[in-house]
Amino acid sequence: MYGPIAPTERIPVYRPYLGPEVTAAATSALEAGWLGMGKLSQDFEHAIERYLGLDGRRAVSTNSCTEALHLAARLIDLQPGDEVIAPSFTYVAGHQALTRTGAKIVFCDVEDAGLSIDPARIEELITDRTRAILAVDYLGLPCHLDEILWIARRHGLRVIEDAAHAFGTLSDGRPVGSFGDITCFSFGPVKMITTLEGGAIVTSDPGDVSTLHELRHLGIDSDTDARYKNQRNWDFDVVRQGYRCHLGSVPSAIGLAQLEMVEEFVRNRQDYCRQFDAAFADLAARGDVQLFGTDWKDVAPYIYVLRVSDPARRPALIEHLKEAGVASGIHFLGAHEFSFYADSRRGPLPVTELATQQVLTLPLHPYMDAGTLDRITTAVRSFFLP
Repeated sequence: MYGPIAPTERIPVYRPYLGPEVTAAATSALEAGWLGMGKLSQDFEHAIERYLGLDGRRAVSTNSCTEALHLAARLIDLQPGDEVIAPSFTYVAGHQALTRTGAKIVFCDVEDAGLSIDPARIEELITDRTRAILAVDYLGLPCHLDEILWIARRHGLRVIEDAAHAFGTLSDGRPVGSFGDITCFSFGPVKMITTLEGGAIVTSDPGDVSTLHELRHLGIDSDTDARYKNQRNWDFDVVRQGYRCHLGSVPSAIGLAQLEMVEEFVRNRQDYCRQFDAAFADLAARGDVQLFGTDWKDVAPYIYVLRVSDPARRPALIEHLKEAGVASGIHFLGAHEFSFYADSRRGPLPVTELATQQVLTLPLHPYMDAGTLDRITTAVRSFFLP
């Protein structure tokens, strides 16, 4: 999918780039005939490592970010009764990946500026059952990972960074994923780059790689090296409980093609976010909306979000945009409101509870033309300035 959006066509929130380079890569992988995990899977992992400038860190591809987060939980040996401190303000995939181990989520509030987990609220939630902290990079803005790592070291905890939104973002000049403990990325259908469905886990300990290879492929001890050569190993042992969440050759080929274009994807999304900010600056000055106060220079924006200052006006704005042919979304609902997590331990969540009522996601995708951008900004402005 590529090319301009017709003036009469609905503008979707997401629109992945699936141009001729992507089609050619997928076709070539299909014609090669090796469809499962193979050499292209390894090539994609090495390409991720090069792009992120990993030094002593390794990337292991998976079939989703949710499974990357699940493998991270298994890697640090989360057990039933263990606790993980996590923001409620994130997609429930992260919570589900962790509670799949039997561990419990403890909900922590987010800070107001970037809506990532608030380091000032973490320590008050730590108990002798706490094993890890889940940090999330919201919409591409980096979380306060250095502060979180410092807290974790003080208390002997692990840190899993959910960087599903942040592939390509820099944090103090360092690519997200190039430092820290464990980082998980998403390459799903609507992320900065896509493998259709896919993800990756980056570990700070090279010794974890063989464990991750076993975890992601049924606990088998010696199959990955053979598959990386497009071969099968018929003499193997099963050494642990494992899962089936590797990334196949065709998705990997698509990911390699997308990775060749990622810097352009990041640049044009940054440009669109700046144009949105400029178009809505007077609305922010009036107090109608709140912007995120970044120049987008080091941010790889996954989504563009407005905060509607008066939550009571958000439903009407959503309907107004719909009538103008502009789709919108809500990132995110509060997970503490879901029935499954209703009894989870939590701290006070005032920022989370307000943000979930304010946030509104506007369309943002590669190669948006001027007419599409104008339709979006005009639709928003005409609601507040009829």
